[in-house]
Amino acid sequence: MHDSDNADPVSPALLDLLAVFEGPLAEVQFPGVDLGILRSQVDQVRGHALELDQLRAQLDALHNQLSEARLRLLRTAEQGLAYARVFAAEDPELEARLADIHLGGKAEPRRRKLEVAAADSGNSEPLRLPPRRGRKPRVAEEAPTGS
Repeated sequence: MHDSDNADPVSPALLDLLAVFEGPLAEVQFPGVDLGILRSQVDQVRGHALELDQLRAQLDALHNQLSEARLRLLRTAEQGLAYARVFAAEDPELEARLADIHLGGKAEPRRRKLEVAAADSGNSEPLRLPPRRGRKPRVAEEAPTGS
């Protein structure tokens, strides 16, 4: 049943034996083995397999609910941390404590600092970003066109 939706948890060989006990051996009783006992145990195995499949479905549903709840918690905590950092701008001790909290969500994109030209330097250049660090992206070389 868990291997495929329609798979019988009772093996074909056991079902063949049950068929023999339902046919030619229907009236025969061996010590601890007869048609009633075999049928009862087959039903018991099928019942347990069905219950197991239902529990697996519940477990999968609960796992999905847990994952969604964790994601909601992380998003709420990230928002709370962002608010707390703004609030702590005037409190260096609280700001330092919040700086050590990393919630494990996706990393925030690093913001590049603006360079501001001093107003009294006579420099009329507008705000500019410092050059990016790291390697330049590769540019695909154009294939030579030949006839």
